[in-house]
Amino acid sequence: MKALAMTAFDVPPAVIDVAEPVAGPGEVLVRVHAASVNAFDVAVAGGFAKDFMRYEFPAVVGGDLAGRIEAAGEGVDGFAIGDRVFGMMGAKGSIHDGSFAELANPQAGSIAAAPDGLSDTDAGSLAVAGTTAMSTVEAVDPRDGARVLIVGATGGVGTFAIQLAALRGAHVIASVRPGDEDFVADLGAAETVDYTGEVVAAIRERYPGGIDAVIDAVNRDQDDFAALAGVVRDGGRATSVVGAAGDSSEIEAVSVSNVGGNPAHLTSLADLVVQGKLRVAIRRTYPLADADRALRDFVNEHTLGKLVITMT
Repeated sequence: MKALAMTAFDVPPAVIDVAEPVAGPGEVLVRVHAASVNAFDVAVAGGFAKDFMRYEFPAVVGGDLAGRIEAAGEGVDGFAIGDRVFGMMGAKGSIHDGSFAELANPQAGSIAAAPDGLSDTDAGSLAVAGTTAMSTVEAVDPRDGARVLIVGATGGVGTFAIQLAALRGAHVIASVRPGDEDFVADLGAAETVDYTGEVVAAIRERYPGGIDAVIDAVNRDQDDFAALAGVVRDGGRATSVVGAAGDSSEIEAVSVSNVGGNPAHLTSLADLVVQGKLRVAIRRTYPLADADRALRDFVNEHTLGKLVITMT
């Protein structure tokens, strides 16, 4: 089958022929229709995950997916051949199986049934970024009128987090590049702050008493995250999507990650999309043959919504 795969650390990933995967215990075999690009995919493709995960070449890239089940492995219940599903590959333990391919073998516990009315491109974009965003919003638990700063607001996690926080009645402050104000306003942001300037200083000037929460989808450095968390009032909350949260005696600071998947979150996200309450901000789609270009564009272009690879 065709797949975007790595054959060595010093060779860029390319669309090549690889052996078809099989559905092992607890897995299903999916004919992939669509899969979106996430930051972790770019890190994997660049070899940056080798410090904490084993690569088995050829290593197929990709985590998100949507498609139809073609087979089920031992111990799988609740799915039948022909079912439309979506989700993510799940925690595999090594870099080998991926979703930027004609066929993929995700863990059954990391996927959910795709409802009628949910397109393949939307379904293939929900899992990694959507469930992470849902977890971050649940972690900060904004109440009606709560002021929530979202850093990295135009990326995959950020676009979902804006909408999910706004649905709870939060007053969302989105950090954006100049020119992106209308984009985030359409998603539900109440105001913006220029991330090319002094974000912390700007928030302190506007809200001397502090804001209620920060969702940071960008900063990996703990000091940078701590500076952002410093604008949160005592008793407020701050979350890091990339593991930068440290300890604080004044606020609750946590790191959020969903590498293993969350079927309940997937179902909730899908329902919101079908109901028209949540929008998947898809910027561009690519055929599988151009999957390597999708990864390059993710790195080289300003992040604004989702890039999706389609296989049909």
